[in-house]
Amino acid sequence: MQMKRKEFIEKSLLMGIGLPLLSAGTLLQSCSSSRSFFPRAQPDFAGKVVVVGAGAAGMAAGHYLKQYGIGFEIVEAAPVYGGRLKKAAGFADFPIDLGAEWIHVDPEVLSEIAGQPIAGPAFETIVYDPQDIQSWQHGELKAHPLISRLYSEWKFKRSTWFDFFEQCILPGIAGNIRLSQPVSAINYGADGATLHTQTGEQYEADKVLITVPIRILQQGHIRFSPALPSRKVEAINKVFVGDGVKIFIQFKEKFYPDILVFRNVFKALAREDKFVYDAAFKKGSGQHILGLFAINEEARAYTQLQTEEEAVQKLLAELDEAFEGQATANYVNHIVQNWSEEPYIQGAYSYSYDGGQKRIVNAISEPVQDRLYFAGEALSGRHHSTVHGACASGYAAAAAMIGIG
Repeated sequence: MQMKRKEFIEKSLLMGIGLPLLSAGTLLQSCSSSRSFFPRAQPDFAGKVVVVGAGAAGMAAGHYLKQYGIGFEIVEAAPVYGGRLKKAAGFADFPIDLGAEWIHVDPEVLSEIAGQPIAGPAFETIVYDPQDIQSWQHGELKAHPLISRLYSEWKFKRSTWFDFFEQCILPGIAGNIRLSQPVSAINYGADGATLHTQTGEQYEADKVLITVPIRILQQGHIRFSPALPSRKVEAINKVFVGDGVKIFIQFKEKFYPDILVFRNVFKALAREDKFVYDAAFKKGSGQHILGLFAINEEARAYTQLQTEEEAVQKLLAELDEAFEGQATANYVNHIVQNWSEEPYIQGAYSYSYDGGQKRIVNAISEPVQDRLYFAGEALSGRHHSTVHGACASGYAAAAAMIGIG
């Protein structure tokens, strides 16, 4: 009998095993049919909110504010919305998630995020239970059937996280999103806040919700006046976010397992830093698409190369070594997403915390003068690094801003 994700993680921890695809968190307490993200309540706020960032947390916050008739704008630095939600259409006979891909909790979370039932073929999900899990170490391929019998979670079948937001969240907030507006400074005080962008625009707000990736705050791309409290700045700098890259390669034939790691399987799964996988698994595809997921130092081995072609050649060489040249012989096409090069993201996601995670998250999340609020996947506690965690953080911050507990 296969375990649900929470059981699998707990039992694995008891055995001293950390799991990679499996370590992002457990089901949100609010993710149940008996509770909605949108309680019936009267907001204790009638001003205007500006949300900085149109990623998952920012769009979710806008969706929340919309439910209560709060005036808001979402100011996004990039020319597109989505943040680390991104898809490639046309590369394969199914859409490719270039960013967030797995649904790490029960798919019921989709209805909770949207605030309405989500069902039907548009967002059909699959049980993601890879059967053939192998490791490549010291010139030897090894199978690990025990793990394949235990582990399962979920994915979209013929859609993506980006599609979900575009169809279920975006329609109600699209008119409130301002693209290509990198915020460079936020001045705040007793009379409200003024946001300045690199393009010379100004936005006035009573309250500001900042949902940019934590690396953007760490590198000081937004100047605050007055400066943020030193305790908050220290906490921001205690969140580790490494490099991130995904590579997808189409092959003529499938010669690879459902999942392949490149060291001792338990060490690899504990680190959650690099693996390749059958991206077409259970997708109903007629094509052979392999994906590489790599973060931190393992990602840097690809991101530091000068061209995408070099990164692909490195991956092909690694696969050729394990599979006797079959990668190069079967290569058809590729697509690369280097998240470290995205100017308004600059990395993967929150990976670890230099100290107590709860204390650090609380310090960053604490509002400043009831003007500045913060949200994002890095601030979602046990659910950090996940889309549903980013949404929960966005909803919690928006609720706090308008006085809905």
